[in-house]
Amino acid sequence: MDVKGEGDPALPKAESPNGTKYIITQETDEMIDELEKVPEVELAGPIEKQSINIFVGQSGSGKSLTTFCVAWFETKKGNFTHTVYLNLDDPPNTYKDRYMNFERLRNFTYIAKTQFKKRFKHLKGKTLKEKAWSFLEDLANDPLENEDWLIILDNLQKLCDYNNFQELTQFFDLCDRLTEAKYTLLIIHHKSSKFESPNFKGLSLIKDNADVMWEVVPIRNKSGIIRSVKLTKMKARSITSYDNFIISFDTDQGTVSYDQNVLFEDELPIKDAIINFLTTNPNSNQGNIIQAIKPLTSIGEKRIRVVLEKLVGLHELTVTKGLRHTKIYNIASEKSSSQNGNLNTTT
Repeated sequence: MDVKGEGDPALPKAESPNGTKYIITQETDEMIDELEKVPEVELAGPIEKQSINIFVGQSGSGKSLTTFCVAWFETKKGNFTHTVYLNLDDPPNTYKDRYMNFERLRNFTYIAKTQFKKRFKHLKGKTLKEKAWSFLEDLANDPLENEDWLIILDNLQKLCDYNNFQELTQFFDLCDRLTEAKYTLLIIHHKSSKFESPNFKGLSLIKDNADVMWEVVPIRNKSGIIRSVKLTKMKARSITSYDNFIISFDTDQGTVSYDQNVLFEDELPIKDAIINFLTTNPNSNQGNIIQAIKPLTSIGEKRIRVVLEKLVGLHELTVTKGLRHTKIYNIASEKSSSQNGNLNTTT
């Protein structure tokens, strides 16, 4: 009796239960099912939740001020269970100069670099940069269940050398781990003349790793004071995004507002139809709203969902989770959308 050799093509090849080919051929449906169950993109103003968001701008453009105002406003509106603003750049008196008139929120922690050195001595490393990396590693390794945190890093230059591709890659790998742990990241990056150099590739790598990237363009009054900014989209991976976003603020009064006219022209009739429907049909789920709006427009279901999320991002609608994580929408009101508290500043 002839014995066929181990490499004989007539015999089936043994496959490891955990082998690459086995996973590809046997678990395809399971992997697609997992992807179809991933939640839709959620917006908190211009911020895409559980993603890497970057604000880019030249020195003096109001990046830090804009970042604080957006983060404070979205935290006050209840979009994040806690916000941590880690300021590794500005001196501690920046808070008193700019932000002391904003209402304190207990779930908003602002940490100046001097406070960071004093209060986080347990972190590994000797330098501010090394301790900041350890700070982020701690958060990534020990995420909280049922929490929705926003982490602000001011700024990228204090965390890594963006001419060092290896270091930059390691930093964004850490950022990916944080978003996988359901944190939302908002990173500030200073734009410089190097961006215009054809040999400078740092911005390209930063942009490649961002999920959403905005350029901060200041709008100054006659006295040269920045009272509002225009965010111009440089990148967005998702179709659920604005092209431009205009934010106004008053640091004397501690107020923030969004310009509501940032939808595309063909989205405006959908917005009106959604508002009209919810006026007479409050507490409607996404499916019912889509079915009511579809006959009124040639735009498909996916685009209607995008407009719904944009209206939530602008705080014109509120959304809650119903049974089986169904989204329930209502027209926003100051009474229902505002939340009060005390700002926790580490001193």
